[in-house]
Amino acid sequence: MDFLKNYPPEENLIKPSEHIIDAARSAKVPEEIIDFWTSYGFGNYGDGIIKVIDPEEYMSGFYTWLGKEDYSRIPIFMTGFGDIFYYRNLGDEEYDISLLDIHYRDISVCTYTLEDFLKNYIVSENVKKEILKKELFEEAKKSKGILKKEEIYFFAPALIAGGAEELKYVDKGDAVIHHEILFQWGT
Repeated sequence: MDFLKNYPPEENLIKPSEHIIDAARSAKVPEEIIDFWTSYGFGNYGDGIIKVIDPEEYMSGFYTWLGKEDYSRIPIFMTGFGDIFYYRNLGDEEYDISLLDIHYRDISVCTYTLEDFLKNYIVSENVKKEILKKELFEEAKKSKGILKKEEIYFFAPALIAGGAEELKYVDKGDAVIHHEILFQWGT
């Protein structure tokens, strides 16, 4: 799979519990996404440049960003800088994978299938450069160390408060806490 070639999985991935699988099915998450979780697991891929996330760990903060609880939207991936890719149920068995950019407070549609996301979108050179911030990620990894499963690199000060996408403004810490802090900055 192109995704795994580009972003090798770490060794200690966590398989989803039956509770997570049942909840995902209740939310009408497509089997291809659930199969990906059960085949590979939650955790860091490519040293954390992209993370497959347990939705329950991030739903509360994610719904804060969206402004309401909406189980037709489920967080499924996160970049090493904390942006969230999520499943969005469009009805009639249609869905897309969208991106919540927490730094620039923007939402965009990425693809309309997981297959397209994994085989084309997330492995494209433009996405690696612009969305995953690969060059800055590699610099941060050398400077700050490899990310743990629950960690992201973030900007201090936040981009909204005058920081910049430069190594001197990068730090690392807990993703859930940083999502909360960054949301509060903008309110």
